[in-house]
Amino acid sequence: MAVRVKCKKCNREAKSDEFFLDPVYKMMVCPQCVKDRKMQEINAKKEKQKAEAEIAAEKVKKDLPPGWDSDDVEIERRYSDKLKNSAGMERIDDDRIKYTCSKCKYKFTYFTTQGRPGRCPYCATPAKV
Repeated sequence: MAVRVKCKKCNREAKSDEFFLDPVYKMMVCPQCVKDRKMQEINAKKEKQKAEAEIAAEKVKKDLPPGWDSDDVEIERRYSDKLKNSAGMERIDDDRIKYTCSKCKYKFTYFTTQGRPGRCPYCATPAKV
């Protein structure tokens, strides 16, 4: 049988076996005090993230050139998608190319004189050179 005790932080009564030793308050407090403290921390964190997001949005707006609109955003998104899906090629020397697969992004060496490998060694997608 638990004894009802008054919390030193909020003066609420609670059972003695429900009290917690809180590291922030550095004393035994009731469950409601712990819950209130955690909610305040969560709310403070949300407000901080919201303020940071607003600052970042303002910075992005300042960086955009005059006349920038939603059409430009859509064009930029489509172009970045196209770049992601395209195969990457980087010439090593006259007969070798460092090829990046457009499907799995695996990097391998493609020999232009022999035309090998004709497919990605990892996912078997045809190499488009």
